[in-house]
Amino acid sequence: MSRLLSAMKMDVTIQVRTQLYTIGIVAGVIIAIAVSQLTGPEYLFSIIPTLILLVVGGSTLLYVAALILFEKDEGTLNALIVSPLRTSEYLWSKIITLTALATLESVIMISGAMLIMRFSGEVTTPNIPLLLTGIIAIGVIYTLIGIVLIVRFDKITDFLMPMTGVAVVLQLPFLYFLGWVKHPALLIIPTSAPTVLMQGAYIQLAAWEWFYAIGYTTVLIIGLTVWAYRAFNTHIITKVR
Repeated sequence: MSRLLSAMKMDVTIQVRTQLYTIGIVAGVIIAIAVSQLTGPEYLFSIIPTLILLVVGGSTLLYVAALILFEKDEGTLNALIVSPLRTSEYLWSKIITLTALATLESVIMISGAMLIMRFSGEVTTPNIPLLLTGIIAIGVIYTLIGIVLIVRFDKITDFLMPMTGVAVVLQLPFLYFLGWVKHPALLIIPTSAPTVLMQGAYIQLAAWEWFYAIGYTTVLIIGLTVWAYRAFNTHIITKVR
């Protein structure tokens, strides 16, 4: 536990130094203002989950790539091989700290938009624990997918094209949640399940939606965690040794 906490402290320090927190906070404020001016409280049930899917999730994918590439260049990953820090602890440090950053950005965006909207009318407060659960779940999923992808590359320029393709697919469910394309095939995409959880914080869900959102999210996190661990060992640990 002490090794994990030390790794998390280092990760947060790097994230602060590289201005990720500044970027996240500023982005959250800007989006909050935009949402409050461009839509009404009655549409938050679809707008908020969709924005977190598109904006916060996309930025998390970039953050994890930038951090791991930075550590590759600095030789940190080489030092990891001979350090007492376990691979699982290194990965969970990234998952926890980047998900916390995504959650902070989301909270600023949501609370800021609601606060501004309250000046012009009543705003219904969502189910906060459920909303946070969905935000955390989508942050974890995006971080794990980012790890699976980035360990295969040494330069951000090589990573951008594959990442763009994956990001487009992961963000396609926005069509479903805005009501533009109600095809069930979009629910197969990993980011759909936690987005349904977030939507459930605003509106009533059917029984099958609860089963899908909770069950599929759980299966995805477990499966992606195993995949990320194996990918890191294959493309980082094995190559250094």
